[in-house]
Formats: sequence, C-alpha cells, structure tokens
Amino acid sequence: MAESTVPLTDAETDVLIAGAGPVGLVLALELARRGVAVRIVDTLPSPTTESRAIVVHSRSLDHVEMLGVLPALLDRSRVARGMAMHDGDTTVAEVSFEGIRAVHPFSAAIAQTDTESLLAERLQQLGVTVERSTALSGFDQDAEGVDAELTGADGRTRRLRARYLVGTDGARSTVRHGMGQRLEGSFAGEDFLLGDVEGEHHYDDSQFHTFFSPGTGTGLLFPLLGERVRVFAQLEPGIEPDRPVTVEWLQQALDERGIRLRIREAHWLTRVTLKHGQVPRYRDGRVFLAGDAAHIHSPAGGLGMNTGMQDATNLGWKLARAVQTGDTAGLLDSYHLERHPVAADVISFTTRLSAAGTLTNPVAQHARNVLLHLGLGIPAVAEKMVDRVEQQNVAYRHSPIVGGSGGTLKPGDYLRLDDTVVAQALARHPGHLAIRVPGRGSPEPLPTPLPDGIEELAVTERDADTLRRSAGLPHGGLVIVRPDGYVGHIAADAPAGLRDYDRLLSGVGGEETALQHAVG
Repeated sequence: MAESTVPLTDAETDVLIAGAGPVGLVLALELARRGVAVRIVDTLPSPTTESRAIVVHSRSLDHVEMLGVLPALLDRSRVARGMAMHDGDTTVAEVSFEGIRAVHPFSAAIAQTDTESLLAERLQQLGVTVERSTALSGFDQDAEGVDAELTGADGRTRRLRARYLVGTDGARSTVRHGMGQRLEGSFAGEDFLLGDVEGEHHYDDSQFHTFFSPGTGTGLLFPLLGERVRVFAQLEPGIEPDRPVTVEWLQQALDERGIRLRIREAHWLTRVTLKHGQVPRYRDGRVFLAGDAAHIHSPAGGLGMNTGMQDATNLGWKLARAVQTGDTAGLLDSYHLERHPVAADVISFTTRLSAAGTLTNPVAQHARNVLLHLGLGIPAVAEKMVDRVEQQNVAYRHSPIVGGSGGTLKPGDYLRLDDTVVAQALARHPGHLAIRVPGRGSPEPLPTPLPDGIEELAVTERDADTLRRSAGLPHGGLVIVRPDGYVGHIAADAPAGLRDYDRLLSGVGGEETALQHAVG
C-alpha cells in the first residue's frame, strides 16, 4: 500500500465495484436490489458523453426487465427487428429477429449515455450513488476480504475494506493488472472509425446493416432514434495512428465501403483499435473481472456490452448469496465456469464475421454471398444465426451448479414460457423461483413453507403443459429457476429436487444446511 494511505476506518462494504459503465451499474443494481451493501467508483468526474456501445440485444433485454428499467429503455430506443447484409448496392441476405423463440424478439438501439443514465437513476432509487473522480489505485486481498486503495481528485488516498472486489473497469483494467492477469489472444487488432451522425440514407430503420467490402474493411450501420445513426468503418492496416478523425475522412470511408449515407451533422467521432482477447481466469479469490476487463473483441454483431452486462447478471446473485450466507463452496467458481466459455464463443463468432466481411478474392467474395443468401434463406439456419447475435443461444448446461434431468428443456437453459413472464417475476422477487408442474392426477404440493430465498411461481395450464413436455415431467414435478432466469434444477420429486439443488449450490457433505433442514 502507498505511504499516503490513511488508517482503515469503518467505511466498509460488502462489494466494491471499480468502473461505472453499463456492466458495473448492472452489477451494482443486482446487488443493491438484494440488500447487499455496495460501493461503485469511477475515475471519470461525470458520466461519459460518448455514445459508445449502442445495442442491447434480446437476452440482455430479459435481464434489463428484471432490473425494472425496460420500459424506460425502450422509450429511448430504436427497435431493430432484423439485420441485412450488403455487398455494394446488392442486399446479399436479410434475417428477421421476430421468428426466434424469445420473450423480446428484437434488439434496442440506444446510446450508451442513455443506458448508463437509466441504470444510474434506478441505482439511486435503491440508495446507491456512483462515487465519481475516484480511482482504484491498488488492492490486496486475504482470506476474509480485500483492502482497496481509493484515490480522489485531490490526490488523497484512503483505504476501504470490502468482502469482494469486482473490476468492471474496461480494457485497461486496473483490477486485471492487480490480479497479475492480461488479455490473451492471437488477433493483432482491428482499427475502426466510429461516428454517431445524422444524415440521409435509404436503409430500413428497423434493421441493422453490415456492408462487405473488397479489401477496404467491413462497414456497419445501426439506426438510432430520429435521423441519427451509428456507423463503423473498419480501416485497412498501415494508416498512420495520429491521423486526425474528421467528418470528411469518415464520409470517404463510408463511400469506399458502399454505404450510401450522406453525413449532415456529426455528434461524435473517434478511432479505436480493438484486439480479440480474454483473461484466463475471471476469479482470483475474492476478486473478479467482468465486461471488457475480462474480454474484448470486434464490434461486429454489437456483442461487447451485452456480454459484459450478462456477466454482471450472472455474478450478481452469486455474490449476494455469498455475502448473505457466507456459503460459497463452488458457487463463486461457477461464475468463471459459466461465463468464460460464452465470451470465448463470442470472440470466435465475431472473428469469423470480420474475416467474412473483408475477403479480397473475387471468387471467395462471390462464394460468401451465395452461401449467405442460400443459407440464411433456410429458416433453421437463419434462426441459429439470429440466436447467436441476440445471445438466445447462451445456456449453462455443463455448469456444476445445475442439475436434474430434462427433455428438450434442460437444466442450464433460459426459461421462456408463453403466458408467464419469468423476468417480471424475478423483478418482484430477486431470488429463486419454484414452479410446481402438476401431473395429470392430483398435484403434489410444494413443501410449506418454502426455504428462504425461494418463491413459488404459479403458471397457467398451457405453460404447465409445455413444461410437462419440454422438461420431461409427464407425471409432474419441480422446475427451479435461478435468479438470472436460467433453469437450476428439474426433478420429478419436489422435496428431493429442492434438497439436491441446495447441495449443488452449497457443496455436498459437511453440516446440513438450513435449506436442507427446511425441506426435510
């Protein structure tokens, strides 16, 4: 620790979050709404004025709904219901989002400034305010917690004791550096011009647009509210790094990539270089990484912020349980085990998208266009593609903390029902949900009372019939839904299912837990 550190005071917290972008704000909300004491700090004196990430995909909208922010977010968004791929003036392929099985079969295009504002407002309603002009300058951890150094705008440093520390502090993460980790990847990097501009174009405002270009790099266009759009232009290697970013340069880049947009006004221009990389470990003792601090990749598909927000949703309920029960066992390790493969898949997917968009050989370009046109014309292929973009394919079937049997719906899958909105139930009750699936005969009641942290969710007969078939419960049983909306356990015997699931969360062996005792 630095010599300027003042003695430890009683200013302690359960969880300290470094970084108040969308990922850090989602994590703070997940903790605060569960009654966990949380502090969130950020080096910036005020929220960013740069729009940065601008797409909230379908699966992330499910989680935003749990936070109680969805209606306000959609009010400020342009809803996108599909995507189109272009080669010059030719539309190679179009895919609709509306055919996928999702609670929200669309994406929301919204400036990051608005996303952060809505999340911060909700966080303030829960009594937590971002501590601005405050940098995490160092930390040490022991078996019981983390001692963090916080440096203010005046240069004075103070210590804060927290049970856990989470770094959501971006690609240059101080927390990652303090953990002795680095982003590992083989990709050299992609150079992009970015702009939030207003202008005239003829493209469908209800779609995202990708533009393939022979050798000059991929282009992307995302319509926002009004006449505002976000555009990306991938640059060829070798352009001088200090070249000033101007409207004229961006317009030239759009023209070269066949993007028929005439810029009238620019709100934000920048140039960024993004590498594909990921840390080996998301957890080291009581310190965790999420978002860009843990993984970075191409903006193709608009998956960066979404992957990070879902990191936060996954980690939030697990940290809350650890704080409230002191019983972590393998639960906290499951954060890395569940989320690391997701980001690895996103990196692989976006790498292939980028490579497909920058083919220089005319024969290869023609083959790509034909394959996309034919392949995405097949509903099953198109749905699989959209599932990846909208992150509806995310599941944790191989997680050590899900269990039981299943049919087409398996433990670790996200639960979608026709009549029952699970996300709304989890917004009201941020714990586990227990769904009693009645058999054809007399329904077996759940144990009364249910263990703390579990609330019964009643479903309609149509949803119950769906679960009997999809969950492999022809004679009825139990489906436990985790606080993040994924199925934690499926069992034909409800009391046994509750006991088995508790063993998964708390670790097999040792003393009988309160939950095990409650269900007999």
